[in-house]
Amino acid sequence: MPIEMMPLAALTVMLWLLWSDSIRRGRQFRFFFAVRMLLFGGVTGVVIYNLVKYPELFGRTGTVMSWIAAAVGVVGVVFFWRKLTAPSAPKQVDPSPGPGEIIPR
Repeated sequence: MPIEMMPLAALTVMLWLLWSDSIRRGRQFRFFFAVRMLLFGGVTGVVIYNLVKYPELFGRTGTVMSWIAAAVGVVGVVFFWRKLTAPSAPKQVDPSPGPGEIIPR
């Protein structure tokens, strides 16, 4: 695979993971969010490293795709960080009336 195609492949997989986790309902293990954060961060680091270390191998399109893949990687890390640190159960609302409220009958 040419080096210019690596950001496109990474972008495809990262967008698919973000999409699939955004529509998934139900409980998920928090461990998977941490693993995905590490994967997104690692891929972003490798893409930027290749872009900085070997700029002569990338054309204009490859450079743009690399920066887009890096931006999606950062967005993915933030997305999974928010899911990792989110409370596990929604707060229960107390239905009892407060002081001075009238109970409708």
